[in-house]
Amino acid sequence: MERNPEDIQAAARIFKALSHPARLEIACHLSQDGPSTQKNLIGQLGWPQSTMARHLGPLRELGLIKGQRRGPEVELSVTSELVSQMVQSLCDWLHEDRHGTTKENA
Repeated sequence: MERNPEDIQAAARIFKALSHPARLEIACHLSQDGPSTQKNLIGQLGWPQSTMARHLGPLRELGLIKGQRRGPEVELSVTSELVSQMVQSLCDWLHEDRHGTTKENA
């Protein structure tokens, strides 16, 4: 299968955004736990609002997450099942050691 250089560049931008621990943590939370408000994420992660806002921006710009207004709150979610699966696979991989066993079973 031939790879389009533009697709490779787009994928590199996505992985660059997810390479920051805060953005990866946000994406993992939304993929594993489902939609959440920014306020709930701030409470779960213990970050100031300014930190959360700074890291949500790149994820939104790349189309990895979206926000939908629900009254006074904005509900955040991953944009598609494919994005959710990709991030979930990455998060699952992070919980495995090099031998394929989970840390809980080690």
